[in-house]
Amino acid sequence: HSRDDAGSVVSMYEIPQRLRTLHNLVIQYASQGRYEVAVPLCKQALEDLEKSSGREHPDVATMLNILALVYRDQQKFKEAGVLLSEALNIRERTLGKDHPAVAATLNNLAVLYGKRGKFKEALPLCKRALAIREKVLGPDHPDVAKQLNNLALLCQNEKRYDEVEEYYERALDIYRKTLGPDDPNVAKTLNNLASCYLRQQKFKKAEMLYRQVLTAAHVKEFGPLDDGSDSKEKAAWMLGVEAVDADESQQSPYGEYGGWHRAAKVDSPTVTTTLKNLCALYRRQGKHEAAESLENCAMRFRKRALDVVANSKVAQMLGPEAVASMGQPQTQPPMEEKKRKNRFSVRFSRRKDSTSSPHKSNVCTLATPSAQETIMA
Repeated sequence: HSRDDAGSVVSMYEIPQRLRTLHNLVIQYASQGRYEVAVPLCKQALEDLEKSSGREHPDVATMLNILALVYRDQQKFKEAGVLLSEALNIRERTLGKDHPAVAATLNNLAVLYGKRGKFKEALPLCKRALAIREKVLGPDHPDVAKQLNNLALLCQNEKRYDEVEEYYERALDIYRKTLGPDDPNVAKTLNNLASCYLRQQKFKKAEMLYRQVLTAAHVKEFGPLDDGSDSKEKAAWMLGVEAVDADESQQSPYGEYGGWHRAAKVDSPTVTTTLKNLCALYRRQGKHEAAESLENCAMRFRKRALDVVANSKVAQMLGPEAVASMGQPQTQPPMEEKKRKNRFSVRFSRRKDSTSSPHKSNVCTLATPSAQETIMA
């Protein structure tokens, strides 16, 4: 082939459907902890691809990516890093240094370094991935916003809060402009930005963002929050800032409110997470009665919400760790396991920030943002 022909092939390259299907299957097995099935499946597919296409082929790099992320889930960070580095080299050589598939691998390497606490090594990889996406996809593409979210997470661990806020604000602008203000990514990014404010003790700003997410979802279910309206009476999450005159013997508005997740256009894991974050924030502010009401509300519908989510596209989007962690209390790992696990505090790992209260032991803990991976180009 001529150089022009090769360039044409590169620009047209897309991940084959069979590999996308295989990826979904592997992720399903991995989410169930069935690594004894997922790993051999990946290795067999990798061997077949090498025989049919040779080691230096973009499809081989895609398979290396998938296997690497399975290893990552098993905490085999070194093996995952080797495979991702090889995938990056293959993609750069076969597709060019500015291909979206190269950005995907750079992003996954950055996430991996983040999980290991190597934030300084992760940052340049994440920035290069962002530059590629901006160049190839344009500055307002949703994938650029995803990359900005990951970059913000890394900067947050370095306490570079001005940059964090800038990246989240830009991501929000992109999502609102391209996907609309009601897209779930807007709510997730608002939660991420709120976590940045919390780290800086900017509680009022964080509370404003949580209430913004909950207001948007609530209005979609019950209508505008006009004074005296049925909608406003059901806005139980506003207890922390609104005066409540209802007699204590009256039925709590949470009865009907507990089914909110079924009809809210914002995906229910985000709504549940926001409720948890808001009640944890109320604890920090000493609003223990409001926090306890929110906790009771969240506990009543968490089980139903998780059942709905587990079989939805949201589960695939957030990953099994995020969904599972919402329904389970935190436990302390054994000491030797503690030492092994890296402490990436904004949940590139599974660890979460927590709050404590002298008034109640079973309180909501602050859920923190998770890194978004891009296995496929």
